[in-house]
Amino acid sequence: MLTLYHGATSVCAAKVRITLAEKGKRKGADWDGPLLDLHKGDQFDPAYLKLNPNAVVPTLVDGDRVVIESTVINEYLDDIFPEPRLSPAEPYGRARMRLWTRQEESVHEEINTLTIALIFRPGELARPEAEREARLAKRPDPDKRAKWRELLDKGGESPLVDKALRRFVRLFAEMDRALAGGPWLLGDEYSLADIGMTAYIDRLGQLQFEGLWASFPRVGDWLARVRARPSFAEAVGAYTSAERLATMREAGAAAWPELAPKVAALLGERPATAAA
Repeated sequence: MLTLYHGATSVCAAKVRITLAEKGKRKGADWDGPLLDLHKGDQFDPAYLKLNPNAVVPTLVDGDRVVIESTVINEYLDDIFPEPRLSPAEPYGRARMRLWTRQEESVHEEINTLTIALIFRPGELARPEAEREARLAKRPDPDKRAKWRELLDKGGESPLVDKALRRFVRLFAEMDRALAGGPWLLGDEYSLADIGMTAYIDRLGQLQFEGLWASFPRVGDWLARVRARPSFAEAVGAYTSAERLATMREAGAAAWPELAPKVAALLGERPATAAA
């Protein structure tokens, strides 16, 4: 049995859970594993850091083999559990898929930006300064520590938030063009390309930031399709509590009036109506 170290609120962990759900336990993709509480800092436990020195989730353990980084884990799972196949059989199709999956790192970075600035910031600022600094000091990457400090200090006014919005507008324009050729990013074939984007865009949907893709209607239709798949309910819905969703909606509703004019300017349109 595979062991997956994951977190309920982690978009990267959700990506891997979706892949496992698509493969299905009856086809051999049976797994279990500890659910880390990222807010309490379980990812900084010394025992976990031996498995994943980056102090992030997910981490997959397959016997004596440890695989980290969600995109790599998903390809590994697709290789060891070939049915149903989640990547094209022919080389050009796989190349097209990887043009999407290689974008996941930059998309993750920008989702991370919005999540820190809009979701984590209030809770972190409510902590005593010494505790907040101690938590930051545990982060092994100095660039990530600097990013957290910037976003905790400036929130939505940080230039990093503007950078994130620019990235999403480019992404949704590209997705909209691709989806003109079929229901999925590779046309008729659901693949790791779709799985890789699902958790990220669902996170924006939880924040009620549909205005980001209002000019790209195929993206909204695609999101409805991925949410309708049984794997989504199993891998994402089951880990999203009503309390968590309410928190996300509240944070998104508070932030959208400030973000909407920026998005509209990027799209060259008048400001969109705030999300309902």
